[in-house]
Amino acid sequence: MKNKSFYIISSCVLVLSVLFSACATVKESADVAETSAEVTSSEPVTIKVMSYFAYDNPEVEQAVVAAFEEKYPDISVELESVPLSDIILKYKTLIAGNEAPDVMAMNLENSYTFASLGAIEPLDQWIESSGLDTDIYYPATLNMWKYDDVQYYMPATFSDVVLYYNKDLFDAAGLDYPARDWTWDDLTTAAVALTNDTDGDGKIDQWGYSLPWWPIMLELYNASIWSEDGTSCTLNSTEGIKAIQTMVDARYVDQFAPTADQLAEQGDWDMFIAGRLAMFPSGPWAVQPFNDAANFTYDIAHMPAGDKQATQVYANSYGMSATSEHKEAAWKFIEFATGPEGTKIRQDGKYEISPVKAIAEEFYVEALSGDDPEHAIVFMEVLDYAVPQPLNEHWSEISDAVQQQLDLILINELSVEDGLNAACQNINEVLSQ
Repeated sequence: MKNKSFYIISSCVLVLSVLFSACATVKESADVAETSAEVTSSEPVTIKVMSYFAYDNPEVEQAVVAAFEEKYPDISVELESVPLSDIILKYKTLIAGNEAPDVMAMNLENSYTFASLGAIEPLDQWIESSGLDTDIYYPATLNMWKYDDVQYYMPATFSDVVLYYNKDLFDAAGLDYPARDWTWDDLTTAAVALTNDTDGDGKIDQWGYSLPWWPIMLELYNASIWSEDGTSCTLNSTEGIKAIQTMVDARYVDQFAPTADQLAEQGDWDMFIAGRLAMFPSGPWAVQPFNDAANFTYDIAHMPAGDKQATQVYANSYGMSATSEHKEAAWKFIEFATGPEGTKIRQDGKYEISPVKAIAEEFYVEALSGDDPEHAIVFMEVLDYAVPQPLNEHWSEISDAVQQQLDLILINELSVEDGLNAACQNINEVLSQ
């Protein structure tokens, strides 16, 4: 959902923009001349790359850099690994001081802000001049990095949410496994059958399903948080009420989803591993932990459709600083690090999935051959309908406003309509800033 308010920059960022503009305005002809001079020069070039990818496993991105330097011996890379929690503030500081790294790793939440500042180099000319075939990428992972139809970043990894399910519990209940065309009604029927008091103590100890993140539920029912022009809250629309009421009904009407109190005793992640949860929405980040800890067979399936089929895709990217003095070398790194070679190294290092179709569909699936999940290709198939998470300059405040009311709604202390009306009142104040 496109939101114009996203591109309204806060006052502090405006100051940053002014600082950046004062030191970074260059003529296109000067850019071309500089690039030409760099290409014809035989002098070694050193570029700075700042990244949060696989921060807890630094050898992963180091291996990408090593492979790049082997392919391009005249280009040296100074890689600085910074945790995601710190990197955005560091970018702002470096950009303001005209010291931005040549290449910057970026998450979706912050990508458009930096692009709208003019801090990120548009990549379309580099894509065209290098002859890069962008058809190698999944369209959903490529298009989410465009701003006003301009490609500012290239995807380096992706993940998405699918339906994990415990095959042993389905077999024991005599149920068919989740199908590609499952609806929410199909899920409800199976989840009710899989919810049981297995030891007869009067308490449910095996649950059918655990609810996904609420923005995914909104997508399933064509609901939005704000209007198309970004000026008013639409969460309390008929569609929004239907989406959230579906969550409430799963807990208190059909009673196949654990409540907040029950999840406080054991979270849904641990509940699934313990064999107490039949179906669980999660992403590729769960594969290795589940394979290490679960003592049952599981698989993955498409998300069930509400009024439509939907899920969310998440991704990481690399972008180029608009003030880089080594743009040709920076582009070569981006092209390599987000292309087949670089993304395979990252994928082999178990840091998410390659956005390059051939690498994901051949090597990711092959790596899991003989292990769970059997149908790992589903991670790629759901990209046909997956969408990025909703974005707004004030996303943190908006999310908090929704979650505050949703917590009350999902413990049955507040009606869906009253809760969403209260959330919209707060959201409208945020959108008016």
